[in-house]
Amino acid sequence: MENLINKLKRARTINFIQNKYSGRFAFVGIGNHSINNIYPVLNYLHADLKYVVTKSEQTAKAVDENYNEVRGTNNYEMVLNDPEISGVLISANPKSHFELVKQALLKNKNVFIEKPPCSTQDELQELIDIEDKSNAFVLVGLQKRYAPLYIKLGKYTKSTSYYNYRYIVGNYPEGDALLDLFIHPLDVVSNFFGPAKILSLQKIVKTKGSQTYLIHLAHEKGVIGNLELSSDYWWSKSYESMFVNTDKHYLESKNTEELVSIPKPVTIFSVPLEKIKSPKFQETILYHQNNFLPSREQNQIYSSGYFNEIQCFLDLCEGRKTSNQSTLKSVLNTYKLIDEIKNKF
Repeated sequence: MENLINKLKRARTINFIQNKYSGRFAFVGIGNHSINNIYPVLNYLHADLKYVVTKSEQTAKAVDENYNEVRGTNNYEMVLNDPEISGVLISANPKSHFELVKQALLKNKNVFIEKPPCSTQDELQELIDIEDKSNAFVLVGLQKRYAPLYIKLGKYTKSTSYYNYRYIVGNYPEGDALLDLFIHPLDVVSNFFGPAKILSLQKIVKTKGSQTYLIHLAHEKGVIGNLELSSDYWWSKSYESMFVNTDKHYLESKNTEELVSIPKPVTIFSVPLEKIKSPKFQETILYHQNNFLPSREQNQIYSSGYFNEIQCFLDLCEGRKTSNQSTLKSVLNTYKLIDEIKNKF
């Protein structure tokens, strides 16, 4: 048995070592999010990074001096003209994303773009039109579409009648909270339940960085939703939860760490059976991130969806069999909803 286990471990190790990509890549941006969540995945997957494009010459020089096989540069046009580059990953200032993606598509370079890919629905449609005419594709970094918990949850939402979604973070004075942060929950519900009409909307503003949206939605599929999206809390206590009511179950998610299912009580002639006899309450854990186990699948980068979205992009660039779950066209309903919310104020 020990020999068999060792043989399987060795095969897994060899498979990991041999898994590499023939194409070369460029990365635009080197901020905190990229350093903590994207670069580690590229390193793990043995992606051959040729360029890091930065805004400042000082940062580009630091890249050159500290990373032997990666070239720091401020010359984005030179990078796009390099025939060796099969894909460009962009995670820069959100206000610059639209132009960066546009330029890359016009040069027929495949693009991974961190959310948001642009600022408005009109800009999104322009990128879609350019992509249709190019030989390249775009994968939008909406990582929750690749998170194991949300993939699992999506399989149970077909008979949903209503949901409650709570997404709370700390103050965000440096950008557009609706577009930069709240795009995540708005994309989750748009992706699960389709286009939505706003039934009611309240916006509470305390400071520039403290905003709360209370939204009541009606989706075309007949699903009703309530959302609290707020930057009026603590970053250290940031939290996300979704409660979904279906025909047969209640589903509850806690961040991207746990998803539980609770069966609805049995009724006889509209009388709850639990009023007649003590119920056998059973909670089923559909997904759980085990922080105790130091494995790839239990790592937060994996459970949050970052690993899968980056691997999907690299595989698509390589022509491997996989599916782009976050195309530009698939984000249209999300942007329609965001634009409608903005137009209310």
